[in-house]
Amino acid sequence: MQTGAASVHYIIYIDRVWLMEFVTSTYLLFLTGQAFGIKRNTVRLLAGAAAGAAVFVILLILPGVGMMPGVLLQVLCINPLLLKAAFSFRTKEAVVKAYACMNGMGLLLGGAVLGVSGYLPGMRENTGTGKVLVVITAVTALVSLYLHIRKKGGKDRERCQVKLDFYGEVLSCTGFVDSGNSLYEPYRKRPVCILEKQAAGDLVGRVPPEKFFLIPFHSIGKKHGLLAAVELPLMEVEDQEVKRTFRKAVVALSDEVMTGKGDYQVILHPEFMREQDP
Repeated sequence: MQTGAASVHYIIYIDRVWLMEFVTSTYLLFLTGQAFGIKRNTVRLLAGAAAGAAVFVILLILPGVGMMPGVLLQVLCINPLLLKAAFSFRTKEAVVKAYACMNGMGLLLGGAVLGVSGYLPGMRENTGTGKVLVVITAVTALVSLYLHIRKKGGKDRERCQVKLDFYGEVLSCTGFVDSGNSLYEPYRKRPVCILEKQAAGDLVGRVPPEKFFLIPFHSIGKKHGLLAAVELPLMEVEDQEVKRTFRKAVVALSDEVMTGKGDYQVILHPEFMREQDP
């Protein structure tokens, strides 16, 4: 009589595993970028997700690795590389925060799949690739909608740190993004931010005369007017540890005080939070 532990064999469909990993990684990168307002390169994002999925499949089929070590390697090693491939970070803090956000989103998607598989009829007995992808897609859409609503409704005015280069002297100040600021300079149609002139002080004198010009505007209570403006060589906008850099930024100078409490000195155009110079 021969005794021994029964061996268990698993059939792994490599194409399905790759597809699942590719879609999940794409969704996680998309949600992370949306949560932090990071400008993403779609081609790099998809290429990184495809490469990451391929590496995960290779780890899964290698002898002696197994599922759990493969998942740990995915979380600890592959995910940071995916972030670096899809986005451009200027600070280590931004990478750490995005990494934590990506893993949190992963736990959310995984928890949703487990929750749905326990309650929906037929999911417990047959949790196929197609059904899992439908659940993940639905949860991703809901999270994306929530982030969009929160960004649109609750953050029309976002405070951030702004650095303005006055030709060798840097002015650090606080600004906020006002969705009502639709000011563009008329020559090259560049977005304009508005700086409290009092905050700049003597730094305005460092600007070369040829970098001064006037910008026409209209507002409530004043149909037409002209704002003095300058072109600065560099402006940095930092929001949630994400730095955006703009060259040849146009800054209008306002004689009016922005707020009596001094909460901010710059009104930023919304475009300065959506993109950055290459």
